[in-house]
Amino acid sequence: MVFQKDKFKIRIAHSIQQKKNHVYLDLKCKRELISEIIFGDKKVRKYPTTIQLPITYKCNFDCVMCGMRNLAKQQDFTADELGRILEDKLYSKVISIGINGGEPFLKTDLEQCVEVMLEEISTLKSISIISNGFFTDLICKKLSSIKKMATNKGVKVHLALSVDGIDEMQDFMRGAKDAWKNVNTTIDRLFEKKEQYFDSFKTICTITKHNVYSLYEVEDWAKERDIEVSYNIATINVRIDNEKKLQDFSIFGDEKARMFAAEFFYKRFFNSRSQRDFALFLFITTGERYAACDCQYNRWVTLTPNGRLGYCATHSKDIGNALEQSSYKIFNKNTKYLREIKRDYCRNCSHYMYRLNRIGIKKYFDEIKRIENC
Repeated sequence: MVFQKDKFKIRIAHSIQQKKNHVYLDLKCKRELISEIIFGDKKVRKYPTTIQLPITYKCNFDCVMCGMRNLAKQQDFTADELGRILEDKLYSKVISIGINGGEPFLKTDLEQCVEVMLEEISTLKSISIISNGFFTDLICKKLSSIKKMATNKGVKVHLALSVDGIDEMQDFMRGAKDAWKNVNTTIDRLFEKKEQYFDSFKTICTITKHNVYSLYEVEDWAKERDIEVSYNIATINVRIDNEKKLQDFSIFGDEKARMFAAEFFYKRFFNSRSQRDFALFLFITTGERYAACDCQYNRWVTLTPNGRLGYCATHSKDIGNALEQSSYKIFNKNTKYLREIKRDYCRNCSHYMYRLNRIGIKKYFDEIKRIENC
């Protein structure tokens, strides 16, 4: 049944390609379509393939869309404790780890933690790190060490720095003087010897009602520097304790901001035929999610800085302490709660919109057809 659906989707793509040769019909897009079908089997996994790892509560910023400052005094796990956690069989099929925070480069034993990951997880293929880019010297020093260790193990290092606006807007969004100046200094330094620090690089822009009107400035800056930008819609995130700030930052409480964001992503989709841009456009205009999420079927697990587990990083409460119990048992005995998350939150969640779901795919091709016929 799966293969029949694969062939059907490819036939659709092939027929449209014969009509007009657009970028969205290249080999990459075909692979995405096949991937959506394969991963759409709704099978809940017992072994996740990705760890979402906010590695520290420490942060030097006070971002308008984040409540991490409320958690800053909590204790992080040590490298030894992380090693004990990762010995559990739950992590035996992990291929990727996403490290964020807080600000991960403020964790004093960050390199030791990465060394533990590389030693304990033999299946690991990639490590992705998200940073605010403020501490140039510290980032370069630690990242160079991490890249060397990872390369020796055949593991790729992907780096993302947060850029939410140009000049004063970056400082305002991140709640810190010189945020814009320092992230640019860090990028300049890293780009002098890219191979020493990362295998791929991008920036992440989190959209609020404050910076939404500055997005084209971010686009121009990124194009000038040949840097990829990945956009996220700021929303409630249990892990960073930002619910009380929602009305202060959400575009959904400001109709003008919401409409501007919708226009922005539709233009991007029109030019790129990107599934992600179209998924974000649909979410902004309808308030509903038409994108697949690996968290829904336990392909991801979240491990917080105090050693506790959750399903998604956005809405999941703590489901157990991995320093006190088996991660495998915690993860697999709470699937009833996972169903509750899917029922109550997933339909209206804007996170991790990389790949459209089946309904989204149909809307995607319908819109392309409409454009072609105009």
